[in-house]
Amino acid sequence: MSETTQSPAMSRDELVKLLDTLLEAERAGAKVLAVFMNDHEPRSAVWLKLQQVQRDEARNCSILMRVIRGLGAPPSKATGDFVAKALAVQGNAQRLAFLNRGQGWVARAIRDALPRIAEEDVRVALQEMHASHLANIAACEELLKTIAE
Repeated sequence: MSETTQSPAMSRDELVKLLDTLLEAERAGAKVLAVFMNDHEPRSAVWLKLQQVQRDEARNCSILMRVIRGLGAPPSKATGDFVAKALAVQGNAQRLAFLNRGQGWVARAIRDALPRIAEEDVRVALQEMHASHLANIAACEELLKTIAE
């Protein structure tokens, strides 16, 4: 008798708030990665991987802004406080590990919200973002094995 109860769908306002929070986090991640890239030799393997992750973050910002506008709301212009926290971390490996924890937070937030999102286009966009975060987390875990302190 293990019947699961479905949570009600998010209201438009709840959804916009979630999407704005994700947008602010993605914006912060893109900015942090741009700075982290400066700690590595341009065009090196680490730099190129960080650039790929940074581009995903920037692309996610664009997707989120489009989705928010599609819901009839203006996208947040704020950047999450993750930037200051991440830039305060010393050491390349520690910074990347901190970034990955942030990526994990976003992935969990998306995963937890998906069952409550009734809008098909929003759900599809967030499913794709979730998958990209999981792939980027795995890529950064691999990078962590090669980065010197």
